[in-house]
Amino acid sequence: MMTLLRNKRIVHLGLMCMSAVLCFSVPVHAATIYVGNQASNSLSVIDSTTKEVTHTIPLSSKKPHNLVASLDGKHLYIANVGSHNVVVFDTVAKREVVSIPAGTKTHGVSVTPDGQYLYTANVGANTVSIISLAEQKVIDTIPVGKKPMLTVFSPDGHYAYVSNGGSADISVIDTWERQTVQDVFAGKDAMGISITPSGGELWVTEGGEDQVSVIDTATRTVVAEIALGKDTHGLAITSDGKLAAVANRGDDTVSLIDVRHRVPIVTIPVGKRPDIPVFSPDGKELYVTSRDTATVEVIELSTHTVVASIPVGKDPHGIVVIP
Repeated sequence: MMTLLRNKRIVHLGLMCMSAVLCFSVPVHAATIYVGNQASNSLSVIDSTTKEVTHTIPLSSKKPHNLVASLDGKHLYIANVGSHNVVVFDTVAKREVVSIPAGTKTHGVSVTPDGQYLYTANVGANTVSIISLAEQKVIDTIPVGKKPMLTVFSPDGHYAYVSNGGSADISVIDTWERQTVQDVFAGKDAMGISITPSGGELWVTEGGEDQVSVIDTATRTVVAEIALGKDTHGLAITSDGKLAAVANRGDDTVSLIDVRHRVPIVTIPVGKRPDIPVFSPDGKELYVTSRDTATVEVIELSTHTVVASIPVGKDPHGIVVIP
């Protein structure tokens, strides 16, 4: 009988230990935020939990503008307007790997859904360059509209959509044929562009008209226009497709929008000349580069308030979050 009780006690303690391991030993990994600082030619690395800069890394190229992560998060691809190239950055070793020449004033960078290619929007050449990530070189160049800014892809990767700030339209590229198949009217100063998770809608900011246009990708026509703050610029949509964020550079605010109903929810004062917004992986926070305050502003989405202002380098622009 005593042996049985002793064995039950051991099993009970063992279960308590297992529970403790399950409850307290699971590591919590902070997401890492990367910011390109255009005027100081550097990259800021931020811990999303502590809201502190952990590394400031000088870059060899001039005017880092937009950046994007590889699908596995092991590399960043940094578009440099001043050097007309893309720098490949190792996020593990925290160092540059290679510099790939692209088009004049390389502005935007996007990775194809299969992770094999990088598309660069070259604002000074009115082209899009296609870079093979395996070969680390440009393998094709496609003419598009005037002053191409950014590129997004359909979920299946068949089409790329390029916002053209100078021609007020969207160039539709057939990625299989590697050619522009249509130019869709968007609006004056088309810049920020995002696609809903289903691929059914493109959302495009029009800084010259202080609004966002919603384009049906099936009919390739504008189906809605949403009036927002002054000089709408950067745009992001959550991974579940429910919420959009738009940086209004002209009045120092960020607008949050209900995507399904295409209705603004709230306008939040933030920094000075806010530029590019990006959502945290868990959807609880929004990070926004503020160019004239040289900060990243952190917005808590449950309260719609700025909860942190993180000093970074001069003139921060592109921003990406890696879980």
